[in-house]
This record gives sequence, structure tokens and C-alpha cells, in this order.
Amino acid sequence: MNSRYMPTLALILLGTGLAAGVLGLLGQNIDVFRCGIFVTVTSLPLLILRTLRDSQNVSAHQLADADNAGYRRALDHVARGLLDQHTAPTPQGGDRATAEQVAGNVIHIRPLPYSRQERKAL
Repeated sequence: MNSRYMPTLALILLGTGLAAGVLGLLGQNIDVFRCGIFVTVTSLPLLILRTLRDSQNVSAHQLADADNAGYRRALDHVARGLLDQHTAPTPQGGDRATAEQVAGNVIHIRPLPYSRQERKAL
């Protein structure tokens, strides 16, 4: 089968399956309902393949546009002060935590150069 017809076939199968499922459900015909479910589930792999193919065929221009849009959104967030907030207060309502304080249960992927703690077996 030619790959350019795959999106059309997937959408036709999805629409037909959904229509048959709804008609079988409303008409209380369990055979038509099951057939609609089968056709709908059969169309899902084709839709997944279509989405993967479309995502792999992105042009350099589209990637540049997406990158520029993300950059503009980040600049907008910085300009409105959304990314430069003070740290949240402690749950007990005390003083604000400083940026250097971390929870005791944080496990760092790379060991921090300034904290050398010995690990002991339990």
C-alpha cells in the first residue's frame, strides 16, 4: 500500500468504527457495537504510525519557528516576572527558605563538590 494513503485510510477506519459503535450502542445491537469497537481499535496503530511519520518529517524551518516561539515565550515570562519569584515560605509559616537549603531526602545524581558525606551500610 502506498504510504500517502495511510492517513486517509486511518481516518476512514476511525470514523467508520466510531459511527458503527455509536449506532450499535443506540440501536442496542451488540454485534454492530463490537464490530465498531474492533474497527476503531484497528485504526489506532495506523494513526500512531501517521503521527510518528509526521513528527519525523519536520523541516528545519519548522524547527526554527518552534525554537523561536519557545524563546519568545521564555522572554515574555521573564519580562512578567514569572520565572524570577522568591522561594516559597515554609509550611509552618516561618521565614522564607534560601536557595541553598534543600530537603534532607534529596539524592543528587552527581555528588556535590562541597558536601562530602561518608556513606555507611545499615
